[in-house]
Amino acid sequence: MDDAPIVSDDRQETARLKALRALGILDGEVNEPRLLRIARLASRLFDAPKAAVALVDQDRVWRKAFVGYAGPEAPRSNDLAGKVVSAGRAVDLAAPIRDGQGHILGALVVEGPSAHGLPSAEDLQALEDLADLAAEVLTAKPEGDRTLEGERLNLAITAAALGEFEWDIKRDVFKISPRLAKVAGIAPGVIPSENGAALFPYIHPEDREIARETINKQLAETGRYSLEYRRLPDADGRAVWYHGSGVMLFGPDHEPTYLIGVVQDISERKAEEQQREALVAELDHRIKNLLAVVQSVAAQSARKSASLDVFLKTFAARLKSMSSAHDLLSAARWRGATLARIAAAELGGLAPTQTRWDGPELFLTPRAAAALSLAMHELAVNAVRYGSLSTENGKVEVVWRRTPEGGFALEWLETGGPPATAPVTKGFGATLIEDVAGRELGGSAKINYRSSGVTAMIVGAAEALADAPPVEPVSALPERIVETVVAADETVRPGAIAGLKVLIVEDSLLLALELEAGLEDAGVEVVGCAAELGEALSMVEKDFDVAVLDADLNGQSVAPVAEILRSMGRPFVFATGYADKAAPMGFDAPIVRKPYNVHQIARAVAGVTGRA
Repeated sequence: MDDAPIVSDDRQETARLKALRALGILDGEVNEPRLLRIARLASRLFDAPKAAVALVDQDRVWRKAFVGYAGPEAPRSNDLAGKVVSAGRAVDLAAPIRDGQGHILGALVVEGPSAHGLPSAEDLQALEDLADLAAEVLTAKPEGDRTLEGERLNLAITAAALGEFEWDIKRDVFKISPRLAKVAGIAPGVIPSENGAALFPYIHPEDREIARETINKQLAETGRYSLEYRRLPDADGRAVWYHGSGVMLFGPDHEPTYLIGVVQDISERKAEEQQREALVAELDHRIKNLLAVVQSVAAQSARKSASLDVFLKTFAARLKSMSSAHDLLSAARWRGATLARIAAAELGGLAPTQTRWDGPELFLTPRAAAALSLAMHELAVNAVRYGSLSTENGKVEVVWRRTPEGGFALEWLETGGPPATAPVTKGFGATLIEDVAGRELGGSAKINYRSSGVTAMIVGAAEALADAPPVEPVSALPERIVETVVAADETVRPGAIAGLKVLIVEDSLLLALELEAGLEDAGVEVVGCAAELGEALSMVEKDFDVAVLDADLNGQSVAPVAEILRSMGRPFVFATGYADKAAPMGFDAPIVRKPYNVHQIARAVAGVTGRA
């Protein structure tokens, strides 16, 4: 704040005219009683025939009150009031009329021969006092307007956590408002400004010098400043952030006279910004971890698979399990998932009459929930292929309890199926259960192969459990999409969909290419692939038998396409990655959840075209 900025005459004149016109006092009423009284007093003071309260526009002078002149309007050139504005000071018997920001609106002028001779210093001071009175009248607002405006300003300042201050440069003092005192912890009232440096000690030492440089630079360039900085730390070390802004006011000699400024507490906004940055970093971390896990699952599945077809089916099923776990975590805002919901997700769709699960309400951490979901998926798949769920009379029972150490113990028990035989070599599924799940849960996992069936004991440490999130009202729970074509329901009659013409609407190019290739292998003719809503709408008139619709196309709902197809009587199926109510609902169409494989799409297409 040490260097006074230099302001050009053009900019000063522009600001002056803007301030004058903003008042709305040019033209209009002339010789309003209060202003006319001031003009008459000025005329009597100097015993002169002419006096006027004159406003100076760009090219003319408008006399709001006058005596001795022929009319209210005159050219600015050679007019005494115009000379006052050009000079920025009193000229002859004419004193400037200024607004509260120092802009010269016009002048109180006295002209004509005087009987008193040269004016005294006291007379000139009286003329300036009358000019100040004229300024108060010209800039004053009706009492009601002033009260409303003041109340609005107070409300706005309070709501925005603002505090204001003034720097009287000539007196070298700061005036600290009570609001600023409350916001910034500075004593209210008038304090020495120390040439503008008195407030810098309240700024954090690491931000102090850059704040000083920024303020001085911006004031020198524009006459105002705006910046963010930290306050001195609280006793508890809490970071407090401020946004400060100010504007310099100039006197008739173009020298700075006042700086008025406001300070706003933006700590809450800064905390939100930091939280968003942390969330983005966490999301980036989770995505990279997820990709690493998918890469590892793919590599391990391929290493243990006898053929490409076996690998694709095994890998797709494991991805589906990971997706289900992700949905459970997403529903709980990534704070974890209940053990009961994990069991329901993995067992509920396989054989509802042959499976049972029970235990206390336990809420797992995200890491533990993902690991347990994969482990139970592997056990369920083996039960369907080789174990108790491979027969009509077999049963799977899953029970869990709390352990004395604060963790949990889960028991998997198969009965009624063929005798279990331990594999010659340990497969990746067993590795997922015993090694990976055990480590991720901070406990252990063990599979036993008995003549009555497979049993498994999975133990989790106390660290695998978390506090459950607050229970939300039932009405606030989102409606969830029911997947009508699940991963286990992939059987489709050979040649069932051969010869069909299909339209694919999918915004992911890789997915669209994979789906197109898979359907063409099944004998389908793909008539087109649309990635955008507009493109899809332009294709609905094509000749096709069925459409596969991605529920969301780059942020736009596919519902308009589905509505047109329904009105035309054309069947369609939905493919979606959403778990909650984000896909177009209310349509009687199968829903296949991502990640899917072409067999699920083929089964859905066969179903809606009557070829199942």
